Amino acid sequence: MDDEREIIGTYRRGAIGVVAVGLIALAFGCGKTGEQYAVQVVRAVDQGKVTATRSDMETIGRALEAVTVDRGGYPAGSTIQDAMAAIVPTRMRLAVTADAWGRSLEYRSDGRTYTLTSAGSDGADGTDDDLVLSDGRFTQLPAPPR
Repeated sequence: MDDEREIIGTYRRGAIGVVAVGLIALAFGCGKTGEQYAVQVVRAVDQGKVTATRSDMETIGRALEAVTVDRGGYPAGSTIQDAMAAIVPTRMRLAVTADAWGRSLEYRSDGRTYTLTSAGSDGADGTDDDLVLSDGRFTQLPAPPR
């Protein structure tokens, strides 16, 4: 059994190495410089973070919508902790308070409406890369990378 695990572990490490070498060869074979390739990798990672943050925000939005059915309004508050206090553990198993960049999500609600915001990849509020969910609908999303 231990021999089997060792063989599988060696295979996985070897497969990762083969994929890495293949990607490098592809990048150079297509005439791309290392810098161009690195920019594409960073963009792909950033797009993955946008997708993960959007998914988390949609999940929080669905939980908030369910709370309105029970309570007749959104949880009033000015922090993401106010929202989480109302939906964890009854509507969500775990609290989600940060975006994929590790920054705190912003939540604002007067009880009738709510806004959930991620400052996006640059970490600055009010810029084009922000993700903004208002009353269950995205009112702003970053443009896809080119």
